[in-house]
Amino acid sequence: MKSSSLDINKLYLQSKGVQLVIAAVLAVLILVLGYFILFQSQIEEYQAAQEKEDSLKSEYTSKAQMAASLENLKQELTLIEESTNVLLKQLPTDAQIPSLIQEMHQAAAKNGLTMNNVTPQAVVKDEQIQRLPFAISVTGTHEQIINFARDMGRMSRIVTLSDLSLKNVDTKSATGSKLTFDALANTYKALDVKAASAASAASETE
Repeated sequence: MKSSSLDINKLYLQSKGVQLVIAAVLAVLILVLGYFILFQSQIEEYQAAQEKEDSLKSEYTSKAQMAASLENLKQELTLIEESTNVLLKQLPTDAQIPSLIQEMHQAAAKNGLTMNNVTPQAVVKDEQIQRLPFAISVTGTHEQIINFARDMGRMSRIVTLSDLSLKNVDTKSATGSKLTFDALANTYKALDVKAASAASAASETE
């Protein structure tokens, strides 16, 4: 039997075998169509649930790793706070600034340098820290200046050097040619909590 010669209106005239085959095919088609019509939304919901499950698993894994490293982070934070406290103790107070200037003069004298000047500059505020710069100028040999800079880094309070400049001086001594060393000697002072809050509020209103 050819499908082209099959007349739907005359199916009842076909043999039982043909009728059974056609009935079976129609039943399969109806079942497939019914399956997709009835269960398509449930399939989509299932796929969405699977994707959400994968996302939740990834989120759980990430949070579990964070929880596992929390203790290490706490220990690191404690070490950072301890280091910060040590550094803060090395910052001078207002009462210690004069003695710090005296230490600069002593470092110059110790290394045979002539201290030309130590001039305070404008204070620079940065959040909870104040930078107190001093313009310094010393004259001596290259080796004396190197030793002086090294001693500046070993002072009782934190001092850093910036804006370095070396100039030749016409005079010479028995130890060698003279140089003038100019720099900014920076020390730092921590603001107290009240002062820091006031400075922050003032910057916000500007």
